[in-house]
This record gives sequence, structure tokens and C-alpha cells, in this order.
Amino acid sequence: MTVASRAPAHAPAEAPAQAPTHVPAQGRAARLVGRAPAGVRPYLELLRLDRPVGAWLLVVPGWIALGAIAGPREGVMLGLLLLVYGVLSRGAASGLNDVLDARFDAQVPRTAGRPVASGRLAAGRALVLCVVVGAVAPLVMGFWSVEAVLWAAAGAPLAAVYPYMKRITHWPHVWLGITINWTLPLVYVLLTGGLGLGGWVLYGALICWAVGTDVIYACQDREADVRAGVRSAAVLLGRHTRVLVGGVYAGCVVLLAWFGVVAGLGPLYWPGLCMVAGQLGWQVWRADPADVGACGRAFGTNPLCGLLILVAVLAGRVGTLG
Repeated sequence: MTVASRAPAHAPAEAPAQAPTHVPAQGRAARLVGRAPAGVRPYLELLRLDRPVGAWLLVVPGWIALGAIAGPREGVMLGLLLLVYGVLSRGAASGLNDVLDARFDAQVPRTAGRPVASGRLAAGRALVLCVVVGAVAPLVMGFWSVEAVLWAAAGAPLAAVYPYMKRITHWPHVWLGITINWTLPLVYVLLTGGLGLGGWVLYGALICWAVGTDVIYACQDREADVRAGVRSAAVLLGRHTRVLVGGVYAGCVVLLAWFGVVAGLGPLYWPGLCMVAGQLGWQVWRADPADVGACGRAFGTNPLCGLLILVAVLAGRVGTLG
């Protein structure tokens, strides 16, 4: 959700379909959280352990980078560390966002049930948990090296600033794209000493992907956000949001193709890239800004999209791993 201090004067006039209502998380993770003691459950929900899609979207850029440059042994070890780091750092960042946005979340039906917004968890306790978890997350990378801890910690200010960026611009999605893909430069620096052309191109591709996914996510709350005075590209562009999503997704595919050339990936990469392009195209077709349910379903397919990118990169390296 994006936050503004005042409603935008140029908010779209047309009214989309009715605002979404709060729906409890579903799936295996949500069922596990639901079985937790009642007093513990709000803390687990604050860390989004019942909604793992966001954690996957933070971890998978690092895995894609590992698929592009790592050997099997270092790839497995660093990949496991990134998984733990990603789950913890995503939970801390989401929890901080909930604390800062509680007043606005309470006005949006889809987010009104969050622990702090609903009053099930005191803001002070939530903030303490976020600080502790956020401090522990980079330390996990100490199993790799001190340099890994420093680089992981360097991503924390980006995540901390994100809620404030949402108050001043309709384009917080770009900042989120830079932030959520931080594991990619982390991997490149640790394994090669720098991003290089290939790393920058891949980083740009995944930023485009993240911008598109976050704009689709924001479409779920567009009508409620207009009433609450909340900013996002979905609020700014209204029914034309799909054009933006299509544009950034096209940019993602073009940059992924450029990366394939720069990285010297083999012929098996290209069929995989075609599948990625098809999946992104399906999202553009499905994510009608006037249909909040369709936008939610399109957003929910992005773990599949990330997996397709990862598999394509690994397939392109067939014969070079060892």
C-alpha cells in the first residue's frame, strides 16, 4: 500500500469495481500460522509468515544471480543463507511498513485486518519485533563472510525508507524494485567483486519485473486508496495502468534477452525466456485494473514467473556448470 499526506488532485474520476474486502491468507503457510497459539499469531502475521509470496520475490533475485554466476557447491550454500535472510528481512520490512501505515491500512478493506491496523498487536511491540528481526537478518550472512553481513545490512536503509517514499511520490514501485532485488548485487559482489555489465543488465530486468508486479498489487486497493489519499501509479493512471505494466514487463524481457547475450548463455536459455515472456504477457492480459480479484490472481503467479527466469538461466548454463 502506498501512503500520501494528502489526496492527489488528479485522482482518476472513473470508479472501478467495488473495493476488495479483507480476506484471510490461504495456503499451507496460512494454515500453519492459523494453528499457532492466539497470542503468537499476530506476531507471525506481522512478519507475513502466512503470506510467503513476498519473501519469494525477495529471495529469487539472489537465486537467479547464483544461477547465472555460481558453481553448484557455492550456489547451494549461499542460496540457503539467502533464503533465511530473505524471509527474515522481508518480515521485518513488512512489519515496519505496517507500523508506519497502520492509520491508512485501517481505511483500506483489504489491509484493515492486519495486526497493527486492527488493534490486535500494539504498535510498540510490533516495532520492537521488527527491529530485532531486522538486526538478526544480516547476521545470518555471517556464515558466509563478514563482507556478506555488511552488504546485507546495507540493504536495510533502503527498506526502511520505502514507507516514506510512498508518502511523496506516485512511483514508490521503482524504489521497491531497487530494494527487493538487493540480493542480486549482494551475490554479484560476493562472488565476482562487482556487478559488471551483465549484473547491471540483470538487475535492471528484475527491477522492471518488480515494478510491474507491485503496480498490479496496488490495483487491488485503488478505489480505497483514492478515498484514503494514498498515492501509487495505480491511483495516478487509473484504467490506463495496464499500459504501464505492459511497458515495464516488455522492458524486463528485452533486458533479459540482452543479459543472455552478455552472459553468453546457451541455446536452451531462449525457449525459457519465451516462457517468461508468455507468463508476463498473461499477467498483462489478466490484470484488469477494474477487477481486483483478477489483479490479485495475476500477482499471485509471480513466484512461477521467478521460477521460470531461474530455470531459463540455469538451462542457459548447461555444459558450463561444474
